[in-house]
Amino acid sequence: MSIDMGGSRNTNNSTMADTQCHNCSSFVTPQFARVFGNNRNEVYGCFECMTATEVKRGRANDPVEANRAREEMR
Repeated sequence: MSIDMGGSRNTNNSTMADTQCHNCSSFVTPQFARVFGNNRNEVYGCFECMTATEVKRGRANDPVEANRAREEMR
């Protein structure tokens, strides 16, 4: 049995989750992407590159908001 760690995105099925943060490329679980990602389960911030508070506020599901949150952290 082999495991594909490259991601689980299927371009024909938008319900499949990315398994990577689009900002820092850290691994995220499909459940994380479903909860904190956008409607296509894309995540633009994770606990590696954003604070947990910002992720929980929903700022990880939009690239502009995620960048703004990271700028505010500096």
